[in-house]
Amino acid sequence: MARRCAGSGLMLAGVIVTVVGLAVALMHTWRIPGYWTTLAVGIALLLAGAIRTVGRRRESDTRTS
Repeated sequence: MARRCAGSGLMLAGVIVTVVGLAVALMHTWRIPGYWTTLAVGIALLLAGAIRTVGRRRESDTRTS
């Protein structure tokens, strides 16, 4: 099993809170109705997860080389 850094869980939590806050702030700034908030936050979290997955794959590729 791969060893994880101790702070990675806290960093991920910080990224999630930041992304959610950014999505809510942008929706307020652009005056988008509140019922779209759930969709915007969901899409933002999916994008953050995809970026994290790609980053991990690249990291594991460099370790095996």
